[in-house]
Amino acid sequence: MATNQANFSQDDQAVDVLIVGAGPTGLTLASDLLRRKVSFRMIEKASAATTISKAIVVHARNLEMFENLKVVEPFLKAGLALRGSNIFADGKRIVHLNLDEIDSHFKFALTIPQDQTEKILADHLVENGVAIERNKELLSFVDDADGVSASVACTAGDGSIETEIIKAKYLIGCDGAHSAVRHTLDLRFTGVVYDESFGVADVKLEALGASKLAHDEGYVYLSEDGLLACFPFGNGRYRLIFDMPPLGKDEEKRPLIFEEVLALVKKRGPQGSYSFSISDPHWMAWFKINRRCVTSYRKGRVFLAGDSAHIHSPVGGVGMNTGMQDAANLGWKLALAVKEQAGDFLLDSYHLERHAVGQAVLEGTDFATRAVTLRSPVAKDLRNSLMGFLASQEIVQQRILKAGSLTGVSYRKSPLSKESHASLKELLERNLPFAMSGQTQNDTSGENPTMLSWLDFARAPLAGDRMVDRECQTRHGDTRLALQTASPNFQLLLFDGFEASTKGYEQFLKIEKMMQVQFFGLVDVHVILPYTQNSPEYHANYATFNTYTSVLFDSTKELHRAYGASSECLYLIRPDGYIGFRSQPVVAADLENYLKSILKLI
Repeated sequence: MATNQANFSQDDQAVDVLIVGAGPTGLTLASDLLRRKVSFRMIEKASAATTISKAIVVHARNLEMFENLKVVEPFLKAGLALRGSNIFADGKRIVHLNLDEIDSHFKFALTIPQDQTEKILADHLVENGVAIERNKELLSFVDDADGVSASVACTAGDGSIETEIIKAKYLIGCDGAHSAVRHTLDLRFTGVVYDESFGVADVKLEALGASKLAHDEGYVYLSEDGLLACFPFGNGRYRLIFDMPPLGKDEEKRPLIFEEVLALVKKRGPQGSYSFSISDPHWMAWFKINRRCVTSYRKGRVFLAGDSAHIHSPVGGVGMNTGMQDAANLGWKLALAVKEQAGDFLLDSYHLERHAVGQAVLEGTDFATRAVTLRSPVAKDLRNSLMGFLASQEIVQQRILKAGSLTGVSYRKSPLSKESHASLKELLERNLPFAMSGQTQNDTSGENPTMLSWLDFARAPLAGDRMVDRECQTRHGDTRLALQTASPNFQLLLFDGFEASTKGYEQFLKIEKMMQVQFFGLVDVHVILPYTQNSPEYHANYATFNTYTSVLFDSTKELHRAYGASSECLYLIRPDGYIGFRSQPVVAADLENYLKSILKLI
């Protein structure tokens, strides 16, 4: 039975990675390891995939990630683009967010039931020869210097159980909130359970009378009685979420009855001629929510990702998305480690980066949950007033959109995030005439930045931030930066700047040759020019440009402006789409030292 394109089978003595759990996080990790040609096996104790919708939102940053994995098209075909969000209180709309303002090619949130998300990812794996090994439950494992040996119970079709030992270099626990991997590691899962009980119902919803509900927007109603949230996911069907005063343990175990949902919608939803009706329930349930995070995402050769590492309120719909981003962060690091091209320094960065993100998500969703479930009338009035005022401020809207779409996730404090950018004081003290004029230096670097170009670069995305996507062109036509950088490698962006520099072009060529010699197969190099291939500047340096592996034309200069590249500079994008290193001016030695600090070269 094949495990991936590397043609490893179950009969092999060991694989590189054992993934425990075939939910969204495990499936995403498997898809990432697949394209990196890492051998793996994936086990799942459930006999079949889920048929319950569960999480229904895939955010813009995750759609970017799926585009890089080349699986985004099935998502876009199956899901509904949610382009706005509304909050009503006391019969008035107090907040409207326009998701078209998200700084991404995907200017929306995609609503799609979790069972469809899992099916798309599972189909992608199966089409590439990967088997999801169901009816296999992790019993225990031993982690030593050579790898991990896992004992797995395998349930056959006749109910008989056999035990199998699976050996792997690394084991990844993607097995949910009740993670067997986490329990075996004996790691603390600290946090609390919210007092409130919540209900969920997937129903058909129809607007009545004068009511007009945009089919591609979400609606949240805050009333004296409590919260009612309504999110469409296509074909007239909506996910309803509502809070309730704490239910007793016996009440939480009983089924949620449709008549209860009808009464709640009638009481909390829009009133009179603006009301709506619900029918045809497919899934209804009570649930409690927790706020918990594991103390460490890594212990030896074992890692945790997704709900096994963090669980939190569903407000904002970022839980599943955060887990899948755990997988994207871990995948490339595992790939380099199993190929002995990186060591513990890179693997340790997984906990440092993702634990910080997990904590931020817990804090953000906790604040939002407490805000929308307030019971005090005075507190509710204050909340409604503040919410309406703050949401009308442009800067607040942008922060909400970045947080909600997860495009604002950053690793600026990570040990993997480095910059080579002199302070303005150092620039002026070192070379005032050049700093004022932007003339070319007489050393191994390219253009010396002017004061204005220094400021442009300082305001641009920093090391640790997500790669910004913009339109550009190749010699063959229009494209986008994200499409040209969709490979498993590091992506080196060499920006020309607005002034042509023959010396700079020659240095770009030397840098590309250095990447090929010292970091062969690890770094893709792109030279980005602020004009078209028909321009005089291009033809004047055609002989040099023709030697570059990849030339991208930024005829509108939008890409240069987005990266503060009015003078020569470089950005090294990590394999997960975040800026690892940037430099102004371009200094080859600094780039080389950065790569050597995180990679082990043979």
